[in-house]
Amino acid sequence: MVNASLNWASITGIILALFGIIAAPASIAQIIFVLNRRAENNRASITRSIFIVVMGFGRCIGSLLVGGILFFQGWRLESVFQFAFLILVIGLIIESSSGVLKDRKEWSGRKNTK
Repeated sequence: MVNASLNWASITGIILALFGIIAAPASIAQIIFVLNRRAENNRASITRSIFIVVMGFGRCIGSLLVGGILFFQGWRLESVFQFAFLILVIGLIIESSSGVLKDRKEWSGRKNTK
């Protein structure tokens, strides 16, 4: 039995899943670019590459998974928790959007220079 209703948690789940779908191509492109470009073998470069890969998978898989859980199981949460999740997801999208837009700007700048 699937029980889904339209409340703050469900709306938050839909927003988070849509953000995951939008951010997934940008994350995949960034992962491919980083893995093809990194020729240095120093510790800082390897750590940054691992961080970018983990963040990319988090954007792709985590957003869709958490969004689906909030959509289908959010009706069980109290209204205070639903509001807290709404604030948390809005903060996540604002914080991640700046990184996604910066990566897109850098990618289009590299594309135009070749």
